[in-house]
Amino acid sequence: MRVWVTLFLLAWCMGCLTGQTGSTDQNTLSEYTLDTGDVLSVVVVRHSEFSGEYAVPPDGRVLFHGAGELYVRGLTLRQVEERLREALRQRLREPIVSVSLKQARPMLVFVEGQVGKPGAYPIQPGWRVFEAIAAAEGLKILPERAIAFLMRGNETIPLDLVALYHRGDPSANLLLQPGDKISVQQRLTIRVYVSGQVNMPGFYDLEAGSGVVQAVAAAQGYHPENASLSRAFIDRKGTIIPVNLYAAIVEGRAEHNLPLQDGDLLVVPSNLSRFAIVGQVVRPGYYLIPEGKPLLLSDAVAMAGGTTARALTSRVYLLRLEEGGLKRLEIPYQRFLHKGDPAANPPIREGDVVYFAETKRLDYSQVTSALSTLAVLWGSGLLKGR
Repeated sequence: MRVWVTLFLLAWCMGCLTGQTGSTDQNTLSEYTLDTGDVLSVVVVRHSEFSGEYAVPPDGRVLFHGAGELYVRGLTLRQVEERLREALRQRLREPIVSVSLKQARPMLVFVEGQVGKPGAYPIQPGWRVFEAIAAAEGLKILPERAIAFLMRGNETIPLDLVALYHRGDPSANLLLQPGDKISVQQRLTIRVYVSGQVNMPGFYDLEAGSGVVQAVAAAQGYHPENASLSRAFIDRKGTIIPVNLYAAIVEGRAEHNLPLQDGDLLVVPSNLSRFAIVGQVVRPGYYLIPEGKPLLLSDAVAMAGGTTARALTSRVYLLRLEEGGLKRLEIPYQRFLHKGDPAANPPIREGDVVYFAETKRLDYSQVTSALSTLAVLWGSGLLKGR
């Protein structure tokens, strides 16, 4: 009797365990969402012509017999059953439909485009974008010449390969999920050379359609003190194209951001526009005329550190080459200093020479100094008897 009781209890426990396992499997399947590579088994009771097996293609659209095309990626088996039942009601009175998972998709990620070996790869725990591309034997092109996306269901996520490969930015190395697809395509680029008064002259790969402003930015900007932006030019296979970079960069006028072509040479020349200021100024010499705004006589004086105490400001001489000859202009600069007369503060041109003469008036500081010297000599007796 005890033996039969024991056997009964064992059988009952095994049945409980089996029931629990089946329940767990059913719960797992009820939450399972379909994706590329899954194989479905569809049974329509009493209508074998509408039954069959169907693989989920990459676009997620499955053509079912009698029901037409349905999008199933991301749906559960129960949701597919309901949609099939609804579609088949147009043909059948009360269709009885059963959908099961005949074969689960392999846990793969897909890498396509400009990689060494495009294809599908079994995903490993913790895989990110870098590992998937490495499994596909790496990039075939430079990261800056690539445009990449991660496709996950209906979502497309841009990938920054420059940040990932050149800067090691962890935020650019996205965690992958089964079924993800990485697409690496070659960006349409042009290669140009930027030279002259820029911070980093050299070759640069720019997106097709980029202009001179983007080229200067790629070269880390220009030297504001020495660059002649308004005299820049493009050398396009021997054809010289003038470029007003001052209008394009400083003034922000888009019409001057001329588009570049592959093989262009962009030259930012040195600013050779200079003037001279001599005579009674603190720092006589040659000075650059900055671009973009008029350089007035007062600005020139300020650049030279101002005038000395012996400077004659009522008449300032401006030597200027005009029409092949040298002209001497007399500027009543004192009228600008005392009355703010703009006519007495003219703009300075390239090649001008500004001359401040020495005044002939008595300098009282020199007189005081001389009297002090005489007093010292007289007090010391050196002048006695003479």
